[in-house]
Order: sequence, then C-alpha cells, then structure tokens
Amino acid sequence: MIPPAQHPSPRRAEHPSGDAPEPAPSRSSDSPLAQGLPPSRYRPELHGVRGLSILGVVLFHLFGDGRVSGGIDIFLAITGFLFTGMLLRESASRGGPVDVGRYLARLARRILPPAALVVAATAAAGLVILPETQHRQLLAEARASLLYVENHELIASQLAYEAAGPQSSPFQHFWSLSVQGQFYLIWPVLAVLSVLIARRLGRPAVHVMAVGIALVVALSFGWALHMHATSQAEAYLMTSTRLWELAFGGLVALLGTRLSLPRVLRAPAGWLGLVLILACGFVLDGAALFPGPWALWPLLGLTLVLASAGHDQAGGDGPTRVGSLLSSRPPSLVADHAYCLYLWHWPVLIMTLELLDLQAAGAAEGAVVLAISAVLAWATRRWVELPAARLGHLPVRIPLAAGGVVLVGGGAALTVALVLTQPQLPVGSSTAGVDAEAFPGARVTATEGATSGGETPDPQADGAGDLPVAEAGFLPAPTLLADDEPAYYGWDCRQPPSEDMATAEVTVCEDPDPPASPTRTIMIAGGSHAGQWQHAWRIMADAHEWELIIADKSGCRLQSIEDADVDSCAAWNRNFIDVVADRAPDLVVTAGTVMDREEEFVEPGSPDQWRRIVEAGSEVL
Repeated sequence: MIPPAQHPSPRRAEHPSGDAPEPAPSRSSDSPLAQGLPPSRYRPELHGVRGLSILGVVLFHLFGDGRVSGGIDIFLAITGFLFTGMLLRESASRGGPVDVGRYLARLARRILPPAALVVAATAAAGLVILPETQHRQLLAEARASLLYVENHELIASQLAYEAAGPQSSPFQHFWSLSVQGQFYLIWPVLAVLSVLIARRLGRPAVHVMAVGIALVVALSFGWALHMHATSQAEAYLMTSTRLWELAFGGLVALLGTRLSLPRVLRAPAGWLGLVLILACGFVLDGAALFPGPWALWPLLGLTLVLASAGHDQAGGDGPTRVGSLLSSRPPSLVADHAYCLYLWHWPVLIMTLELLDLQAAGAAEGAVVLAISAVLAWATRRWVELPAARLGHLPVRIPLAAGGVVLVGGGAALTVALVLTQPQLPVGSSTAGVDAEAFPGARVTATEGATSGGETPDPQADGAGDLPVAEAGFLPAPTLLADDEPAYYGWDCRQPPSEDMATAEVTVCEDPDPPASPTRTIMIAGGSHAGQWQHAWRIMADAHEWELIIADKSGCRLQSIEDADVDSCAAWNRNFIDVVADRAPDLVVTAGTVMDREEEFVEPGSPDQWRRIVEAGSEVL
C-alpha cells in the first residue's frame, strides 16, 4: 500500500544514479513566486518504475541481442522529474540562488563513491584481462567515465553504442551517467534564472521555468531529429540530443498536483503505462530510433503510471491498481540496488565474454553474469553507497574535498598512465629497411613452398607457420597499432575533411627523399582510405627507384565533380585533374570501393573521375 500523505515513507524516491536529494523546505508564504511549486513527497510508484526499468536494461543487455529496453530513457526522465522539483523548491525558498556547495556535496556523497569504485575495478581488471592493444583506450575511457564525459569520449573514438561483444568497451554504459552528470551542472542554472526572472516579473517561478523547459524540449528535440538523420550513432550518445528527455521529466514534475486522472481512469491508465514500459524493447529498435520521437513511447508509459497514482494518495491503492504492484517489495528491492547493479553488470559481462572467448552471452553465461552483478551490487550498496550517503551530518567542505580528490586525483593519475604508455612511433615507415627473413609479415602463414608463388595454404595445416616469427616478435609492435598512421600525416600537406571551399585547392605531399632519376612517379590520391597505403608503396618505391607523391583531402574520394561550385569535395576533384595533367604521374593509386555497415559499393561518379585521369595521360590502380 502507498503510505498516506501524512505518514510519508522513510525512504526517499531515489534518482536513477542513486542520488536521493534532500529537498529544501518550500516557501510557505503567499508570494506569487512560490505558488504551484511541485510538492515534495515520496512516490513509491516512481521508485518501483525505476527498479523495473533498470532490470529491463540489465536483462536486455544480457539476453536482448543488442536491443534497447527504453529503461535509460525513463531514467533520464526521472532525473529531470526529481531534480527540477528539488532545485526549483530550493531556489524559490531562497529567492534565487541555491546552495551550490551543499548541492555538489550531496552529489559527491550519493553518486561518486560507487562510480569511482567501479571505474577503478574495471580499469584494473581490464589491464589484466583485455588485450594489450586495448589498454590505452581502456585508460582513456576510465578517465572519461570518472569525469562524466564518457559519451564524448565514445563519440571522439568513433565507438557507437552496440551490443555486448569482445570489442565493446567495458565503460560503454557510463555514457548515460555522463549525460546525467552534465545535466547536474546545467539544470541549477536554469532553475536560478527562472526564479530571478519570476521575481522581476512578479510571476510564479513554476510558470517561468515551464517556459524555459519547453524551449529546451523544442530545441533539443529538433536537434535530435537532425542528428538522427545525420549520424544516429552520435545522436544516441550526445547530451544535447538527450536533454529533451530530461526536460520532459521536468515538465511532468512542474505539473505537480495537476498530473492526476479521475479515479475511474487511473487503473486502466496505470496498466497501459506499465505495458508501454515493458513492451518497449520488444516492439521498438531503440538503438536505431532513440532519442527521436519514438522515445516518447517509454516516456508516455512513465507519465501514465505517475498520473494513475493521483496526487492525494488518500485511501491507498485498490488491488487492481498498478501502483500496488510497483510499490511491492520486489520492484522496490531492485530499485534500492539499481544504481550499483547498473554500474557493475556491463563490465562484468564484457570481462566474462573476453575470458570465455565468446562473441555473445548465452542463457547460462547471462545468468552467471546477472548473479555476479547482483552480489557486487548488494555489497557495494551495503558497504559503499549507504555509508557514504549517511555522512550528511559532516560539514560541506569534507565531501566536497573528498570528491575533488577523487575526481582530480583519479583524473590526473589516469592521465599520467596514458602519458607513460604513449607509444614511441617510428619515424617513416615502420617496416622499411627491416630484415624480411626475420620479419616475414603475411608470409608467416605460408608454407616454405608457397612463399615464391602458387596457392596460399591453410595456415593451420602441417608445415605452416615455420618462419622464425617467435624469435623476431612483431613489427610494428601490437601496442603501436592504434596510434600508428601514415607518415605524411605529419607533413602539413594533408587537407582536412572540411566543407570550406578554401580546402578545394589540391596540395601535394612531395616525396621527402626522391630518387635522383626516378624510373616512375606514383601518386596516391583520394582520401585516407588510399593514403593508408603509403608505407606499402614506400617500400616498393625504395626498391624500384620510384618517386612517391600523395594528394589527400581527408574524407574526399575520387568521385563526381558535379556541384563543384558549392561542394568542396567536388571542387577538389575538379582541381585534381589539373594537378594530374601538370604532374603527369605514371600511376594514380586510389580506393576503388566504399564499405559501410551493410554493403560495399562504388562511390557515385568515381568511374568518370578514373576515366578523366586516364585521359590526362596516367594509369589508374
């Protein structure tokens, strides 16, 4: 049963990341500023939805084959719901500013200790379990997760949200916590500005903040639509595209007592909301659709559940009301441990897949991961989260200082580790001039008789792999591979992937050590997919007295010259033919096809551009 209003539950409705903000007392005066403020009361159905949603997130991660449950979208809305009400009440009661020190200290107590523990444990386990080639990215993401910018790190590293697999980041799930962490810094500003403007206008603060939040919803929702069409992988992770979901929860909070349905409609509305929440991951492909308009599906479910509870709570729930289910012990127990369960389940899953050399978790592996995560969540809540949360009696400076030490100290330590592990890349080609017998390269997979030609043997067959790679090791070293790049990247002649028409002029990377009398001139052209072959051609050029030059506008392949007056890549391609005619290379080497996630194809206009190169007197490879 939902406790009556005069006997509130001792538990507070917790924030999705585990924070339970103690609301500042609301101003009880009759001034317009305080009129209609969201009430401060425990919402057991909100706590239950939180538990149900986090369980959905975990189960879909373990058994959903990459599908998204919609639970994260509900978490973001709950964050906006709780923090909008709490911040507006405090700001209105103080006539404007909030107690920033108290606010940050509360966050430091409630959310930072479990997160820092999981970041440290995941980084340590990753250094032991994951391949050495992933260690630098692991440390970079550990730092980003600790500092609540993991979503930006994933975007910068071009790591899209994906199903769990051996290549997935063990910190991938921190993207949503980073969005929430950035929201914590933005939303107090909006609340304070709303109260200050309301004071000046003599209006209720709720009205002004509702207008501000509505603008945030409109702008962020429009941006989400744009980014969905431009880059869905980035749209999924960006704070700016997710902000409308947080703001949606804020609007629901500002409805306050008006968010209620007639008693006859509460039961069907509540059950409909629960069905929408539970069915979301089965019906919608959230990874491809969220945070676009379809994200309203789970948010509407949350709103119906909240509206079905009514606002007076008088008389309790009837046996058919969804609130009685959501207020029961199982959802509440999961909700109590939701933050820690969310923190642990993903790194445990990724490490398990790596240890067992699996591409995905089966039913048995998923059950084991769930059990381990549940135990870790229980232990972390009991011995880390709750003890830290109970330190509210300490002076504000103590949790602030402790949080600063964790963030600054941890970030600095991880930065030092990244600097110390920065590979020293070789100058020029990493394989030029080496002993081909000591470093046979791909020939290590061949039998002795196949090294001079003929069919490529099965690398697992008897006699394969007899070359002395064990004694020589690998070149380049595996730790260099993630940072290795063509030498011409450092020559200040590579053109950026810009739409600026000023980048349409073709610049040529000259051969730094050309032969006195080159027997041939080879030009690599057409974007980084062609430029990545520089080192291979450098070795051949050294052997055959060739001159090797490069023309690279990054991201711009040899393609159509239509729209050359307005498109920088088309203009670059038009100018490129003049450069070919002027330099007269014997051969132009370029990328032939493009590979996206679904198919391989030839860039429109590429064959016409290849034909123009031949007509200018050069051959094309």
